[in-house]
Amino acid sequence: MGRFELAGTAASSGADTVRDTIAGKIDQLRDAQRTGRLDPAWDPVDILALVNQIATTWAAQTEIGAVAAEHAADPSPAARRAAVVTAVERLFPRVTR
Repeated sequence: MGRFELAGTAASSGADTVRDTIAGKIDQLRDAQRTGRLDPAWDPVDILALVNQIATTWAAQTEIGAVAAEHAADPSPAARRAAVVTAVERLFPRVTR
């Protein structure tokens, strides 16, 4: 969930910083919907939750990653990232006008 964006923040304000970061991402999604770059049919909170879960699949389920290393057509991290990007693009395509 964008933990890199939180590097260097004070531990005492960690929870507030995470909440602020999440709220900022939701605002960015709403802006993308308002400006016609993202389908407004989805609630931005749902978009963020779904994208987050898709993106963390490989880190959270290391056993799938281990099997993928042996059985995937392309076991590279770049291929896993490309799969995540493709999934998100298909779930939430750009709005075309």
